[in-house]
Amino acid sequence: MAAVMYFSKARFALDTGIIRLEYDIDDKYHFTEEYEFPNAPFYLSEQQKATLKYALNYLHIAAGVSYYKTVLPYFLALSEFTINEAEAAFFNKFYINGLGEFAARNRLNFFSRINFPYTDVPPRKAEFPYMADEALIPVGGGKDSCVTIKLAQEMGIESSTIACGDAAPIQNVMDITGGTSYIIKRRISPNLAELNASGNVYNGHVPVTGILAFVMWIAAIVYNKKYVMMSCERSASEGNFELAGITINHQYSKSAEFERDFYALTRTITPEFRYFSLLRPLSEVHIAKLFCEKCADYFDVFTSCNKAFKLDKTARLDHWCGNCDKCRFVFLVLALFMEKQKLIEIIGKNPLDDATQIEGYKELLGLKGHKPFECVGTKGECRFAFYSLSQKPEWQNDCVIKALSGKIPPQSAKKLFIPNKKHLIPKEFGDVLARFE
Repeated sequence: MAAVMYFSKARFALDTGIIRLEYDIDDKYHFTEEYEFPNAPFYLSEQQKATLKYALNYLHIAAGVSYYKTVLPYFLALSEFTINEAEAAFFNKFYINGLGEFAARNRLNFFSRINFPYTDVPPRKAEFPYMADEALIPVGGGKDSCVTIKLAQEMGIESSTIACGDAAPIQNVMDITGGTSYIIKRRISPNLAELNASGNVYNGHVPVTGILAFVMWIAAIVYNKKYVMMSCERSASEGNFELAGITINHQYSKSAEFERDFYALTRTITPEFRYFSLLRPLSEVHIAKLFCEKCADYFDVFTSCNKAFKLDKTARLDHWCGNCDKCRFVFLVLALFMEKQKLIEIIGKNPLDDATQIEGYKELLGLKGHKPFECVGTKGECRFAFYSLSQKPEWQNDCVIKALSGKIPPQSAKKLFIPNKKHLIPKEFGDVLARFE
């Protein structure tokens, strides 16, 4: 068993826009991860560079979770910088909660060994100078970021789209949106895929959105934008199940809890910067309604199926697979508000009329197992959508509806369309909740 993981080196070459992060585990494994930011070279003041260094060090720790999980080393060593107790607590929590699904799937309990070393470093106070009153909107290629883009346009918020990766749905959404866009290239250490394929190391889910939060913070610094406007809904805060006293949540780094913790970590360094989700007050079915009402121009290009976003570009699909938890869920909630034939045309098939998908829908509806390890809505949201469809003549003869409708009692829509007031949307955006009606 490996003893020590070293966070060895982190560099940002402002002339090329390339971040290089290096890690070593004992003397056996060396990993290098890179990010390439467009529009380099970047000309920053000395104060901006000092602030960027903090953000880079934080990203170095966060991105290390992908390599930590390979052999679960017993000790963590920060080679070039130190962190204080509050920062160590953040990253301990980030690794523990972010690797919850990984631990559950691999039947492991390594949480007690995650202890980042810290010293008596005082709270950070590298105040960043003025940041422009503009937003970066991360695009994932799915329905949620399309809704955020439309709402931002309606609100008159000056914004640019940004993504980490160039999958076709992301590029297509950006092309339709127009305006300024940034595509950051991420290069995972090449030997990680080789190790995973060997079967000699552990593999599984990591908190990717949490890693990207740090990438987006750096982007806000180098592109001088005050806001990073995410598209995470309130159901992302619901876990899958409890294990060893920890809530296992596939979407932990999309949760309101992570969002609050991230804001607390970054606010002393960049007081004006705000990372938040514009859709946090909303349920998934409410977002689906807004998507169908506002985003018709994205209908033929958006994709939520994760098989379109695989790291291995040769394995990516250029269409929805139509037979995974994400496809089943998105089809279910969009069916409430979209014309049936158009929806089938978008997805390429009708999962609700496919008997092989009954078991998958049972999991979504809470009739067996637990909430799937995917970015899907709550059991209550799924049951509301399913029951509502079962009352519509055009859906009643679909085989999944016929098989399961008797198991789902009438569902109330009352709470699903009332925005939650617990969010981090900045006050300067005014009464945002009124725009969701």
